[in-house]
Amino acid sequence: MDLRLIQSFFAVVEHRNLSGAAQALRVSQPTLTRQIQALEAEFGAPLFIRSSRGMTLSDAGAKLQEGLKGLERQFQALRNDVAAALVEPSGEIAFGIPPSPRTLLGVPLIERFARSYPRTRVRVVEETSGELRDLLTSGILDVAITNRDEPLDGITSEPLGREDMLLVGPRAAKLSMAEKTSIQEIADLPLILTTRPNSLRLNVEARLTRAGRQPQVRIEANTLPLMTDLVRAGLGYTILPACGVRQLLKDKTVSASAIADYPITWLAAKPKNRPIGVAAQRFYDMLLEMGHEMRRQGVFRSVGPEAVSNRA
Repeated sequence: MDLRLIQSFFAVVEHRNLSGAAQALRVSQPTLTRQIQALEAEFGAPLFIRSSRGMTLSDAGAKLQEGLKGLERQFQALRNDVAAALVEPSGEIAFGIPPSPRTLLGVPLIERFARSYPRTRVRVVEETSGELRDLLTSGILDVAITNRDEPLDGITSEPLGREDMLLVGPRAAKLSMAEKTSIQEIADLPLILTTRPNSLRLNVEARLTRAGRQPQVRIEANTLPLMTDLVRAGLGYTILPACGVRQLLKDKTVSASAIADYPITWLAAKPKNRPIGVAAQRFYDMLLEMGHEMRRQGVFRSVGPEAVSNRA
């Protein structure tokens, strides 16, 4: 049965005439008349007794009213639930994050979201940016952090901010954030890099190739803590986003230098061709807010026109 017919029926019951009911429903009186006639045809009986005093329910109409009361209550409860979901969403959000921004963005974001929306739960996947992009497009993730160096097909993204890629060495190397390192200088160092085809490894190789050099890879490792542990042990140097070694630099357990002309732009991403739920959209919006905060605090730099969003 058309839900509009049920709404029309109850409006006439309430107002006891077609003009008042039509005004309340914001439809014309002829339209309402046709709807009541269609409802009566549906049940094969007159539902109202028409008189100079208005419209009252017939016996058949009274039976219909009693039967529809439960449906009306269920529909109202459903409307209330939907409205409540918009105010306080619930359900699971699948969130993907690369290792480097985990401490700077991931943990504070999840903590803030959990406090704001206690009826939700967050499932976190930590992977490389390229893998997270694939998980977004396949529907496994709702929201992810990726970077501009990855292909953006199949996702909608907006910039969170830009920061430097750093050459990270042992404390004894005495690298300085006050002095930048050229990409050519990196080619002469023993490097600890991720395995191919990890995007970080491919990106470093591509930049060195453009400079006419090749990396001297001494150790391959695919987890950030292992890479930095190997650096701290004095076994070589690695290349990481600044956010990935903030605490190590603060603790002075490694030294680092920004690499000249080698920024990374972090993006908030969600699927392009699949809508996400209310809770996931709130999570995405909160991630963008945190990116704005990072830029305002000077942790991230603003993103120029060449790295604007591919927002759908």
